[in-house]
Amino acid sequence: MTGQIAYRPLAEADLPLMADWLNRPHLRAFYQREPISLAAVAAKYGPRIRREVPTHSWLAILAGAPFGYLQCYRVADWADWRGTIGVDHGVSIDLFIGEAALIGHGVGRRMLAGYVDQVAFPQHPDERLCWIGHELENAAARGCSAAAGFVPVREYVEDGARCVLMVRQLFSRTDDLKNDPLHGILRRSSSAARAAR
Repeated sequence: MTGQIAYRPLAEADLPLMADWLNRPHLRAFYQREPISLAAVAAKYGPRIRREVPTHSWLAILAGAPFGYLQCYRVADWADWRGTIGVDHGVSIDLFIGEAALIGHGVGRRMLAGYVDQVAFPQHPDERLCWIGHELENAAARGCSAAAGFVPVREYVEDGARCVLMVRQLFSRTDDLKNDPLHGILRRSSSAARAAR
């Protein structure tokens, strides 16, 4: 699939579309496991639209039509998420493709990579690391994130499921690794893995 992907903030008028997407079969396995009503969608995403919570919700647009959802937030703003992944800085992303026909055509990789560069980091200019988590069983999502420049860091457990935490850096000062946060994180993860063997 070709064409430039654009992004715009989620709006109240988009909630019926979100409810439609979230009830589609392809999202049942890893994103929205139970049916969800329009009222429940409004209760969950309305505060984000109105900026009542520190999560930024966006739609991805291709050929003039929305096809996917993404959200970003500072890790430091959500204590439960900090505790789950064992990280206290950076920005995290969650996403899904709502239009199943676009899955498997490289659109997800482009959607994620563009969002990191055009939205997530600019929305949080003081952060240099971007995090994303996937269930270990979701090989397609892990492959998509890897193709978008994310590297695996460690495993964690969320809601009883084994997941992998992945990270992408805004830039790397290879001449000064002591000041490179990603280098430090990967070094600690490698040391922990060696100690476990």
